[in-house]
Amino acid sequence: MYKNPKRTVVKPKRMNLYFEESGQNTRGRFFIVAGVAVDKSEEFRKLCESYERISGKRKKKWSKAHKDKRLAYLRSSISGAASLKVTLFYSVFYETTAYDEATIKGIAKTLRRLSPFDFRAYVYVDGLGKAKCRSYKTNLRKLGYPVEKVNGIRKDENEPLIRLADAVAGAAGHLEKHPSDAAEIDTLFAQAKEQGTLVRL
Repeated sequence: MYKNPKRTVVKPKRMNLYFEESGQNTRGRFFIVAGVAVDKSEEFRKLCESYERISGKRKKKWSKAHKDKRLAYLRSSISGAASLKVTLFYSVFYETTAYDEATIKGIAKTLRRLSPFDFRAYVYVDGLGKAKCRSYKTNLRKLGYPVEKVNGIRKDENEPLIRLADAVAGAAGHLEKHPSDAAEIDTLFAQAKEQGTLVRL
């Protein structure tokens, strides 16, 4: 008697997305949402921690770190991201103070680019409280993105990948504020975009 072969159920892989924002101090002139998309979080996390130590940036936020140290850190992190096929993203929103709405849109843009139906998305956002986590998840699902969970990271110093998202957002913000004084960042971003490691959405 012929028996139907057992179907092999392939579970979609997990994708972790870490987001940070920048630009609230511009009073709406621009607002940046930056993200890190990685499936093997622990491996890349350890790499980023080593880049923080070697560069001397350590756990300082982009705005508080010395220029040379933060650039060395970002350069190494982008190189490490390329080696592990990690993708960095950022979106720039202009003339808005609707920061939650913009952040949700930035996350949605990232998910759209990543083809979210191929994986289970776990989203981590710096400083997001429980109520807003539920709101973000509801809104992202209403937009058609099957997000498994939205988590708030209480302190960015506890998560190296949030600190990397902060660096991308900070560098992008510097490009917006001081384009004539951002040649190194502009070159670094251009190279990362060309190789597909950094995407502006």
